[in-house]
Amino acid sequence: MPKTLSRTALGGALALLLAAGAALAVGQGRITGVVTDGKGVPLADVKVTVTTKSLGNFKMELKTDKDGRWGTVLNDATLVYHYKFEKQGYMGVEQDKKVPIASTEELNVQLLTQDQAIEKGVVKQVLDPFVTAYNAAVEAYQAGDMDAAWTKAQDAVKLGPDKANGYDLAAKIAVRRKDWDGTIAMGEKSLALEADNPPLVGILMEAYRAKGDKAKAAEYEKKYIAANPDQPDVIYNQAVDLYNKGKFKEAEPLLLKVVEAKPDHAKAHYLLGMCDVNINKIPEMKKHLTEYLRLEPNGSDAGTAKEMLDAFK
Repeated sequence: MPKTLSRTALGGALALLLAAGAALAVGQGRITGVVTDGKGVPLADVKVTVTTKSLGNFKMELKTDKDGRWGTVLNDATLVYHYKFEKQGYMGVEQDKKVPIASTEELNVQLLTQDQAIEKGVVKQVLDPFVTAYNAAVEAYQAGDMDAAWTKAQDAVKLGPDKANGYDLAAKIAVRRKDWDGTIAMGEKSLALEADNPPLVGILMEAYRAKGDKAKAAEYEKKYIAANPDQPDVIYNQAVDLYNKGKFKEAEPLLLKVVEAKPDHAKAHYLLGMCDVNINKIPEMKKHLTEYLRLEPNGSDAGTAKEMLDAFK
């Protein structure tokens, strides 16, 4: 009775067989190759899919090793096989090849990134029409030509009706043009596609306020506050609400946060001064009212600020 080879012995025998280039069975062929990138560097883990039209259900999947090498034995070398090479970040390559019976053939391929393919002239660069229109709108917007920017932004949203950034840009252009209806139409379409856009919520709040729609303005103000809890303007409005309720001690720390974030926030300095006088912090009151007058010497509250400073000389 023949002896059974141990796993170690079997593995060694297979290694020797491969190293020696074992003889192929009748009708077989062998194919090997190396896959490299655009600079000639071997690529590991390239997926190699082998199929043939002659056998509809035949499919073999391989991977290149760390040296970019791959290879397999074809049991029926009378057929033409189709080879497909794929790796994320690279353009795929496909090729048909027939290997003569009882022989070994090489199929070496090069995978290029899209930029490398364009650089080498393998493919022509194809620009997305939406991207072209969007970039033109951005360029006009940055140049301050809001009418041209608006026209180009409309082209962009027509070319990319499913792209939130096109509507977002159009809304920002519309608000600069004080086109409140356009701001609302474009802004709400953008939010419908991509809800997480706090700056756009603020723009819609401003647009609804300008149109006098108090209910919608309040709705977006609530969303804006929830999305921007640490924004100086949001904190300032919270402080104003507390101040108007006579809660000066609660309003003061909020106003201090505002002027810390925005030292030139004149109204926050004024309100801080008024809070301080009500909680008997006279030195702090003088400091903030003086700063308010420096920032807005002719502001609407300048008269009151001067009177308070004169009263506590």
